[in-house]
Amino acid sequence: MSPPNVHHLELFYYVATFGGITPAVRKMPYGIQQPAVSSQMLQLERELGVKLFNRRPFALTPAGSELHEFIAPFFSGLPDMAAKLRGEESTHLRLAASGSVLANHIPDVLETIKRKVPSLRLTLQEAVKPSEIELLLANQEIDFAISTLQKSTSSTIKTLELLRLPLILITPNNDKIKGFSAIAKQSGDRIDKPLISLSSEHEINTIFQDELVKRKLIWNPTVEVTSLDLVSRYTKCGYGYGLTIDAPGIKIPAGLRKISLRGFPALRLGLMFQGKLKPIAENFALAAVAYAKKIKV
Repeated sequence: MSPPNVHHLELFYYVATFGGITPAVRKMPYGIQQPAVSSQMLQLERELGVKLFNRRPFALTPAGSELHEFIAPFFSGLPDMAAKLRGEESTHLRLAASGSVLANHIPDVLETIKRKVPSLRLTLQEAVKPSEIELLLANQEIDFAISTLQKSTSSTIKTLELLRLPLILITPNNDKIKGFSAIAKQSGDRIDKPLISLSSEHEINTIFQDELVKRKLIWNPTVEVTSLDLVSRYTKCGYGYGLTIDAPGIKIPAGLRKISLRGFPALRLGLMFQGKLKPIAENFALAAVAYAKKIKV
């Protein structure tokens, strides 16, 4: 035998609690007509194979009393539980970003939020790949992410640009090359200098390679790494020119210098979210925009 319809049980709870169908209809938190309640009570009785209450005068049968005693704690506690969940959710912020952003910037953005919401709860996830972030958003595991903004994202994803970060090359101080044009001039259309970069699917590499194609140049990475810290480390060790970004919070290690990539598009960094943000997430977005304006200066 299949379990009874939960909606029918909820209607019975109101009928039993308020002493009849007519008073139950008046007390229910949502609109429903009396004939509909009567019909669904008959269905519930047929499902259970017992009579639950006498209509006139109203009185619960022994079976009805037993059922009401069983379901009352659940349905009577729902309003308080809903209020508790809403209260917890109103102070819970779930965010995904790269390790660098989480370490160097998020604490400063959160400072203003924490002053307003002392009971702030945080769930922070390290995520870099846009495909991974879109999956987290689709599964409602995060409220939003701070990530690179790509040209092609899911139609359900909303974005808010925060910063544009110039792409740069880094090289040891003793390297005699002064600019990107000198690198290209020495090598022709296929640059043979070793290049250290993030994986091919990362937006930094995508922007760089797309611009090279426009300039009819070929420069493939010889070393692919998983973080910008590793780009700097392997550049310092002499494995090649490092492709990175000129960004607040990312310091070029001693012994290395920047080579500008004038004319190359910048990396766009921003918020990614889905649907309407809850109030605490809206407050964070406003704080993030204000923080981005501050560090631009």
